Amino acid sequence: MTSVVHPPYRDAGRAEDPPEPQAPQGEYAPAAPAPELLPAPRSGKSASAVELLAPAGGLDCGYAAFYYGADAIYLGLKKFSARAEAENFTLEELDAVTAFAHAQTPRRRVFVTVNTVIRQDEMHELIEALAALEAIGVDALIVQDLGVLHAVRKHFPKLELHASTQMAVHNRAGAEALARLGFTRVVLARELTLEEIEEITRAAPIETEVFVHGALCYAYSGLCLFSSQTLGRSGNRGQCAYSCRDDYTVTGAPATLRDGSPTKRDPRTGFPFSMKDLALPDHLDALRGAGVACFKIEGRKKNALYVASSTDYYRRLIDGTMDPNARPDYEADLQTVFSRPWTRLFLDSHKDKEVADRDTVGHRGTPIGKVERVERIAAGDERAWLCFTTARRIERFDGLQIDLPKLGRPFGFSVGELRIVEKARRREAFEAPEGARVEVALPENYPTLPQGAPIYCASSQAVKQRYRFETPKAGLFRARHALHVKGELTRASLKIRLGLAHPDANGGPRAEAELKGPFEPAKDPAKTEAAFLTAFEKLGNTRFTLSLAELVNLEGLFVPVSQLNNVRRELVADLDAQLDRAQFARVEASAKDYLDLPAKPPSIEAQWSAKVDRIGFVDAFEAEDWRGLDEIVVDIARDPLPNLQGRLDELGAALGRDKVRLALPAITRKWEEKGIRQKIEKLRAAGWRKWEGSNLAAWSYLAADPASEKQNLDLAADWALYTVNTAAAQQLLEMGCTRFALSPEDGVANMRALLRVFGEQAVVIVHQDTPLFVAESCAYANLIGGCPGKANCLFESMEMTSSHGEKVTALDYHCRTIVLNRGPFCLGTRIKELEGAGARRFRADFLYRPFAPLAVRQAWRTLRAGLNVPGGHAANFDRGIL
Repeated sequence: MTSVVHPPYRDAGRAEDPPEPQAPQGEYAPAAPAPELLPAPRSGKSASAVELLAPAGGLDCGYAAFYYGADAIYLGLKKFSARAEAENFTLEELDAVTAFAHAQTPRRRVFVTVNTVIRQDEMHELIEALAALEAIGVDALIVQDLGVLHAVRKHFPKLELHASTQMAVHNRAGAEALARLGFTRVVLARELTLEEIEEITRAAPIETEVFVHGALCYAYSGLCLFSSQTLGRSGNRGQCAYSCRDDYTVTGAPATLRDGSPTKRDPRTGFPFSMKDLALPDHLDALRGAGVACFKIEGRKKNALYVASSTDYYRRLIDGTMDPNARPDYEADLQTVFSRPWTRLFLDSHKDKEVADRDTVGHRGTPIGKVERVERIAAGDERAWLCFTTARRIERFDGLQIDLPKLGRPFGFSVGELRIVEKARRREAFEAPEGARVEVALPENYPTLPQGAPIYCASSQAVKQRYRFETPKAGLFRARHALHVKGELTRASLKIRLGLAHPDANGGPRAEAELKGPFEPAKDPAKTEAAFLTAFEKLGNTRFTLSLAELVNLEGLFVPVSQLNNVRRELVADLDAQLDRAQFARVEASAKDYLDLPAKPPSIEAQWSAKVDRIGFVDAFEAEDWRGLDEIVVDIARDPLPNLQGRLDELGAALGRDKVRLALPAITRKWEEKGIRQKIEKLRAAGWRKWEGSNLAAWSYLAADPASEKQNLDLAADWALYTVNTAAAQQLLEMGCTRFALSPEDGVANMRALLRVFGEQAVVIVHQDTPLFVAESCAYANLIGGCPGKANCLFESMEMTSSHGEKVTALDYHCRTIVLNRGPFCLGTRIKELEGAGARRFRADFLYRPFAPLAVRQAWRTLRAGLNVPGGHAANFDRGIL
């Protein structure tokens, strides 16, 4: 007889699911039915088309997110994560949480952040990681580096790509460029207004994802080089030192306004870069109406309690299940876990300025009262007691914090002893209800607590008890290959073939074995078929699950179970080894595209270029300064069009138009776009064909098409696109670039690896006031307590020193704050070394500062003589990017 047996748990729990995209290889299943761990009412997307995406810094956070209603989680591996200090996931943990997510009804999703820039010496490890992520079946990658894009599209095309906010995409042009590159979703810059979000979402052929809650960076994500340049800890590598949370002493900041009135606050000290926390509960309907596909909660460095409470809060708001009267309680609970003051940032208007927390840094909690007095109650009792009326139930071991702006941080302590005061009588208590007058014992060495200072509950035992969740048994879930086994039993032998139920185009690996007979007739042949099925169901904690078992037993024979178990072990081990070998071969073959590139000795002499944002900077150049010039790069954003056109015509006539390249800015917001588009249109019509882009939006603005032979466009990529590996270099060349600037945060060892192959295409910046912060939030307005308006503002620049001794300059740049190091990034004395490594194109930048033309000329001559400009620094050149 022939028996075909389906294991009873195949695809358990999925029969009623709506159709979902298949995992990359379409052959994975949980080891057993998914237990009912998730509360049915919290099923998420069935109630709303918008996706709720929660952070998962570790495995418990992932399960907490799903338990409290997340449709998807995003997480990082131990490497290549922009939150390197989070717990992050091993591949085994990722495997478990992904299989768990996919087993739920409705199916949940897992996104993996590969959102750092990748050094060349990490490319093999990156390829290994990408291969593992595809094998596990994750739902998408969130990426920053164009090299990751290249590797995924070429070698792992089944992986879905989402563009990280680290790519600084902030307009429709950038989103359209991403769609053409194969991204399915963009995580938009946090700085956008609702109007901008709606325009991008409705017009660009790509899904949009928007942060709705969590911590804010001061600078545009991906454009922060502060801690990298000053401390060697790159935010683009997940090593941010959070210099924006430091306090600064300021000189040169105007204390009066143009009309002569004093500023609201003294601008000489404070936390000008420390942002409040984003919170958009009142804007969810508007964002959903705008067509946003996903609401994202920030917090991969937060604990599971934060993930649970924030996910629960936004799940209820999205689904409309939160009682409006209960909303303040949910918000207060969330704030006890972690919260700075909340802001909507620029969602309503880019002119909103109440976005920074200038006086105090760090977690506060939820406000519960104000200091009424501090006193020692009884004679001989050395303890001091904080007296206040609590607006919230508190209990022993809760945490309290008190705002003390002079300290810069809240004063915090745990409730050890608690008393309730009723009609001048005091009684010891474990808990106190809302509205009670209480006394809490203060720790020794407490600071002065002024009357009226705000008191916060910064940790709540009740909240910790309320947000509990279940986790699955270890080993229960993992990605598994579904197997098909077929046996043919005769008296002489049992031939067994084991293979994947869903093989690839090449048929996939197969294992075969033969048991020699003779085999005798069975008393009950049906038991032979049952034993065959049972033997091959025993796959334990392997990466396999049985999909289909087929035994051809026409003679009704018997096979000992022990032989079936032994042959199963041999076949599974063989199949397992074949998969490992295939994976290894695939990784090695893919990595060769980036690691085994032949050296290409440059065929040109060393050439120099200069980049300026005001053409007048080169007015003092003389004939000797122009001699040997490769090109001058002019940022077109600052100069008005009529003046720009006239000066460009003068340059073109003096140098030749082939010596002039026009650069687009890294940031072009809605209110700036009309002017930029007009300049591009006029200048291209006038015949200017050499351009440079600092953001992917440039490809849309210029309608760049690398496949077009008639385009007459010479396009270069600036450093902000981060070419730090050969894959990124190949990607840019395939996008039509003729050259690309290397990153000023890179190190010489990594540069050598790129220059060895791309010496003629790579531009090495040897002088630059590298922007440490590029921000919409005005540092001066943050210090003085609000924006006085452009007409009444005297701010141009101010010198700032952090509490750790970092010295920087903040500039007003079109009402955008640019923060620079005191001295320039400078490699003048390293040029010969770079030439020896293969560099042939060197560039000096004169941007942002109001340079005097004579100073630019002197710096230019100094650099070309192989010397350093005074006061310069080499950033990460020697130590490398960590």
